[in-house]
Amino acid sequence: MKKVLILLALSGLMSPFLQAQVSKTMNSVAGGLYKAVPFTERNSITNLKLTGTIDARDFRTMRDAMPALTTIDLEKVSIVAYSGEGGTQGPLEAKGSYKANTIPQFAFYNDKNFSGKKLTTIIFPKKLAAIDKKAFYYCTELVSLTIPPTVTVLGENAFYKCTGLTSITVSTPEPIKDLGKGVFYAVDPSTCTLHVPTGAKEAYQGAKQWMDFMNIVDDVTLVEPEKK
Repeated sequence: MKKVLILLALSGLMSPFLQAQVSKTMNSVAGGLYKAVPFTERNSITNLKLTGTIDARDFRTMRDAMPALTTIDLEKVSIVAYSGEGGTQGPLEAKGSYKANTIPQFAFYNDKNFSGKKLTTIIFPKKLAAIDKKAFYYCTELVSLTIPPTVTVLGENAFYKCTGLTSITVSTPEPIKDLGKGVFYAVDPSTCTLHVPTGAKEAYQGAKQWMDFMNIVDDVTLVEPEKK
C-alpha cells in the first residue's frame, strides 16, 4: 500500500513535466483563427506561431478558446484594425473599436472571470506600435519580454501584476514616454532586470516608471534596419 501511495505521489509531482507540448504554425487571416483551428486542436495547443494577419477577435480566441496555450510567436504577424463584435472587450456580443499594430485592451485578461492567461512567452510583431491597457493584466507566468523598437505607447496597467517577470528588454535609446499609470505595477523592481541599449542606462534611470527598476543594464546592441 505504501509503495502505491509513493508511486501516486511521484506521479503527481512529475505530471507537469510529462505534459505534452503541442506546437502549431499557421498562416492566419484576420478574424479567422477560431474557425481555422478545429476544436480538439484548440484545446491542446501549447505553442502557437502565426504569420499573416490577425485582429482583436483572434486575440480573444487565443485568450479564451485555447486553454493550454503558453507560448505565442507573433513576430511575422500584422495586427489590423477592427470594429465590431467578438473582440477582447466585454462579452462576445459587445462592439468595440481596435487600432492596427496594437495589442488590444484585455488581450490576455478575461474580465469576466478575472483571470490572466497562463502565458510564459510572447514574441511581439516586428511592427508593433502599442500595447493597450490591461493587455497582460495578471499574466503571472510571463518570465521575460522583449519590447520592439517600434513601440511608442504602453497603456495603463499593461503588465499589471506580471509577477513572474525577471527580464524586460527595450530596444529604444530614448525611454518610451507615452506610458499609462502602473504599466509595471507589482512587477518586482529588485528581481526583474531591465535591459536597455548601450549608453542609455542614465536616460532610463531618470525616466518615470523606468527608474523604478533597480537593475538597469545597458547591454542591448542596436541592429541597423535591413536595407531594401
